[in-house]
Amino acid sequence: MRKSRCLSLALALALAIGASGCGSNINTNSQLAEESSSDTSSQVTTTVTSASEDTTKKTTVPEIMEKVVIGDYMSYTKYAVTKQAESAKLTGTAKMASTREGYLGKGYVTGMTKPEQWSMEFELPAAQYYHAAIVLATDKPTRNALLMDGKRLSEFTTTGNGHFEIITVKNNYLDKGKHTMSLETADPKTDIDYCWMKASEDITNISFALADPALSNKNADIGTQAVYDYLCTSYGKNVILGQHDSVGTTAESDLIYQTTGKHPAVRFGDMMLMTGSTDPAKNTELECAEKFAADGGLVGYMWHWSAPMGKSSYYASETDFDLSKAVTAEKIATMPIEQIRKLEQEKKISSECLALVNDIDTVSEKLKQLADKGITVIWRPLHEASNGYFWWGKDEKSYKWLWTLMYTRQTQYHKLNNLIWVWSAQNAGWYVGDSMCDIISVDIYDEGSTDGNVNSLLFLQSISKKKPVAISECGNLPSIQSIADEKAMWTYIGQWGGNFLMNEDGTLSEKYNTKQQLQTMYNNNITITRDKLPDLKKLTEDFKKKQDEKQKAKAKTTTAADKKTPAATTAKPNA
Repeated sequence: MRKSRCLSLALALALAIGASGCGSNINTNSQLAEESSSDTSSQVTTTVTSASEDTTKKTTVPEIMEKVVIGDYMSYTKYAVTKQAESAKLTGTAKMASTREGYLGKGYVTGMTKPEQWSMEFELPAAQYYHAAIVLATDKPTRNALLMDGKRLSEFTTTGNGHFEIITVKNNYLDKGKHTMSLETADPKTDIDYCWMKASEDITNISFALADPALSNKNADIGTQAVYDYLCTSYGKNVILGQHDSVGTTAESDLIYQTTGKHPAVRFGDMMLMTGSTDPAKNTELECAEKFAADGGLVGYMWHWSAPMGKSSYYASETDFDLSKAVTAEKIATMPIEQIRKLEQEKKISSECLALVNDIDTVSEKLKQLADKGITVIWRPLHEASNGYFWWGKDEKSYKWLWTLMYTRQTQYHKLNNLIWVWSAQNAGWYVGDSMCDIISVDIYDEGSTDGNVNSLLFLQSISKKKPVAISECGNLPSIQSIADEKAMWTYIGQWGGNFLMNEDGTLSEKYNTKQQLQTMYNNNITITRDKLPDLKKLTEDFKKKQDEKQKAKAKTTTAADKKTPAATTAKPNA
């Protein structure tokens, strides 16, 4: 999780100034791991370049298509070994103890000041994925790291409740042979009871099958149904590449083309300026989306929603807006705004509640402009709620109320039937349910890592088996080889923009993704770039034909069944 300066930046001389990413990590235990980082700014504005200007001059890119094979070869060798901590050879200050309650075996190990003072060796039978676990106790929250062969598998913080707890780090690829587990701890009073290693079948058994995928909005227009069908059909076979652009520009997407020779398949924009802002970039933002769609691309939007009243900021720490004060039992989602204003005047709802609806209506008008032009929007509002960074993440109950309000008002009142709803609150307890969600996603900022992030994928799949899953934001793109090896076949991946991609002068920054990495990611047989997308008009026509054929077949089956069913007769009464 990192506090961010989000994409409010515009172009100056067709070059964008950098911005930090918005995101957080899901750790190997499927819980949010918090990191601290400084916030550098909120919104920065410069001169806007017209969306029609040509900023897509391509650099020379080697005409090489990387051939990547998805790792369906992964075998599985059964293995599960548990070892008591006290059975290891202890050195230095590490020693066995038996005063803490709840341990198994003869005792536990305590007193470590260095990782090498306690280590446990495992003889692994095959090169494959393994789960690793350690059971330990501390009397205060303590930061630790589980090591394998001296390298960190995972960092975690104990609850500090004095009881033994299990920490599991899932799906670690390890070669056949001897491997050593150890622990790095900040507290010598940390007690280790036992540890284990177990072969994992998660990667071998991973599935991307979706049972009868359909949009949550039953009134979705046929074009949006077709796009969603394409996303679901591609899921597990290909990974669609997306890029977040600075508001009112296509700076980052243009730079991707200049670097790789390919356009991202999805341009992700932000509705952040559409409420409470006079920034001129808001006037060109929809133009950018419309042009990208006209050029054959898909359109996505998120919303860094500045608090609708009080101190204007999307960060919870920078605004005094209290979402819980807006929550109401009144059925306002489908009411005309005049009626809602009357409820506020009668003190039946709060001013906070009215302010929320006003902003939702304003953004809905912008989305309606895209709907009127037949443009489907991959729509991700209220992102990263559970990490508490944004005002809409005050508490689970208020968040779910707000999501329900927005979903119902936009689909039923505004009849926005061009939206594919993406949920990325990142905590299973905050999930809004399959009836109000179409894609489940996560934001991953793990600097320097090019892993496929299969554990995050498996975590999202555990929330719902009916929805495709995606990486909605990332700092480092996973490498295509890691994606293939881990079978981490995300529906799509959205690369964050600003200084995660470019320098302040608009040239490519290689801090997070090198030129070679980007070229390989955009030029291979697995990822989908804009040129590989199907023609969306034809996609819609073909989808409609299939739906019509299904309806005819269903009607024929129903008619045949009716003919086989004998007509009901009425028995004559006895004379």
